[in-house]
Amino acid sequence: MALVDFKYFSPALGMQTALTIILPENTQGIGVGGLQEKSDAPIPALYLLHGTSDDQTIWQRRTSIERYVAEKRLAVVMMTTHLGAYTNQQYGFRYFDFVAKEVPEVCARYFNLSRERGGKFVAGLSMGGYGALKIGLALPEEFSVVGALSAGCDRLGILPEAVRAVPDIAALRANRAQFSPADYDRGMQFFLNFGSPAEFEQNDADNLFRLAEKAKAGGAALPKLILRCGTEDTLALGPNRRFKAHLDALGIACDYAEFPGTHSWAFWDEHIQYVLENLPV
Repeated sequence: MALVDFKYFSPALGMQTALTIILPENTQGIGVGGLQEKSDAPIPALYLLHGTSDDQTIWQRRTSIERYVAEKRLAVVMMTTHLGAYTNQQYGFRYFDFVAKEVPEVCARYFNLSRERGGKFVAGLSMGGYGALKIGLALPEEFSVVGALSAGCDRLGILPEAVRAVPDIAALRANRAQFSPADYDRGMQFFLNFGSPAEFEQNDADNLFRLAEKAKAGGAALPKLILRCGTEDTLALGPNRRFKAHLDALGIACDYAEFPGTHSWAFWDEHIQYVLENLPV
């Protein structure tokens, strides 16, 4: 595979940003397979999202993603939203527009990646699994497959209890001394991304449960949803089960399964392979 470290000015973010892109190529060297066909047709693309604390380099550093796609006519595009949760932040950057809209268009223009729904897929782990589900449900006409591994389905559920009654970001800042440093930092991250907990409850752009309801009511054909979670994952298992039950109640089909494993790279390295196997490439 060819590996591109691509930097450009992002209009959505108003600053320089970087993408890491894996592109297919025919000749790859000893022990690595490759495609034998040559085509000028646009290349299908997987937009692969990182989790909390990581960036666009992490999938390549912690998994064998490049080897897994070596014999596929598939590009893999990785970017970062830092701690922005793939969201048009309440106070900050338009990360959703950047990932879901701008990056695919930039990649189509510079690297001949597909603009068609059937050739665009999105997947991620933890916070990135949340982002992938959000993008697929919000833009079902743009993406045909969503892969969510150990997804952070319930962003409100991981907010520290001490912060949940705070009415707005000004009150959080004014009462900083009342909170532990960890609770304050987690609370501030939530407020910057989503606003107050009360606002998030009714938010059908960022609250996956509300967004699923909106997507179902919209009537559009939804992407294939693939959800995987570890049975020992104390962070994500409960939220994943609640979200699966919500999808069932709405009549939204999904490929959901639980396997032994924790919130770990061993689990994600294994199960990203299933997502790749289910891409129509």
